[in-house]
Amino acid sequence: MTLSALDSIILGDCLDMLRAIPSQSVDLIVSSPPYNIGKEYEDRRHLAEYLEQQRIVLSECVRLLKTSGSLFWQVGAYSNSGLLIPLDVRFFPMIEELGMFPRNRIVWVRQHGLHGRNKFSARHETILWFTKSNDYKFFLDPIRVPQKYQGKKAWRGEKRGELTCNPLGKNPGDIWIFRNVKHNHEEQTMHPAQFPEDMVARIILSTTEPGDVVLDPYMGTGTV
Repeated sequence: MTLSALDSIILGDCLDMLRAIPSQSVDLIVSSPPYNIGKEYEDRRHLAEYLEQQRIVLSECVRLLKTSGSLFWQVGAYSNSGLLIPLDVRFFPMIEELGMFPRNRIVWVRQHGLHGRNKFSARHETILWFTKSNDYKFFLDPIRVPQKYQGKKAWRGEKRGELTCNPLGKNPGDIWIFRNVKHNHEEQTMHPAQFPEDMVARIILSTTEPGDVVLDPYMGTGTV
């Protein structure tokens, strides 16, 4: 990647931007593509057309990633005429076909949202984590969360009196509870679908090192 592209905000079509970046120059891609539900920042398309456009974008993302790189693609659901299609169901095989290796399907639990009338209210979205190879980066210690029973010790056997869990905390697992950024939150901007900063921090801290290159092709408010 050229020096001028680093630490920069580039205004333009994301596909044009991706095609201008050298291959294998990015360590981590974190993004949430338009959901194709008619938000003011997107044009609603037929689902098949939307997915084909996403396949082209994702193929460029794969090209940009280093061998040790990761892709986190956060998606919701496509709704039309009362039907709901979870987009991760369509994206998962698409990314696999591009030669990426699936690591996790992370469920992001959202405690608030629109209320359903003829079905259960949607309260989760998903984050698909794929890596370019089996030689990928993952750092657990920076993202550990508190144990349910901190300081718990073994009460019998050879390890009696010793801690039975990691004192730094536990693995956060693949169900993440982060608030969706809405009114009166200190992070709130004018964007209607904004990443929580702490959720992005967990992704970046766990899969990159200082000096690595992180890219968000759909920048939004620039949280990543």
